[in-house]
Amino acid sequence: MKRGLYALPSAQMDAITMEATDWWSTYGAKTPDLAVLAKKILSQPISSSSAERNWSTYSYIHSVKRNRLNCARADKLVFVHSNIRLTSRLSEAYKEGPHKKWDMNPESTYLEGSSSLLEDMDWEELEEDEDRDSGKGKKTKGELSFDVC
Repeated sequence: MKRGLYALPSAQMDAITMEATDWWSTYGAKTPDLAVLAKKILSQPISSSSAERNWSTYSYIHSVKRNRLNCARADKLVFVHSNIRLTSRLSEAYKEGPHKKWDMNPESTYLEGSSSLLEDMDWEELEEDEDRDSGKGKKTKGELSFDVC
């Protein structure tokens, strides 16, 4: 049974329509007992997310084209694929390139830019923007420049 602030129709409707973080900052943060309980619940590790990620990778690797793979080989490919994904997060292109934040939820309101903007970008536009910002002229297609330190 809902009481107090949570019994209000607006709070119940907002629980359905608002992002969880927005709802929490509006309603949940005002009740310290609920905050303690929420911290305990949210601090528990998610048990199936890593397994689901592996299953997704397995389904990608063990597709119709590759259905002749035995289990040991599929395991090795999943291991390599997962490690490539993890190491790619250490590269500068992951943080600054056109695929910045590719593994985040594009619907989230907390992203700095829109995911549709990322789809419309290409490397040439990014280089032109960087050139304008640094004061260089427009490069012709295929022209490379190297900065000497």
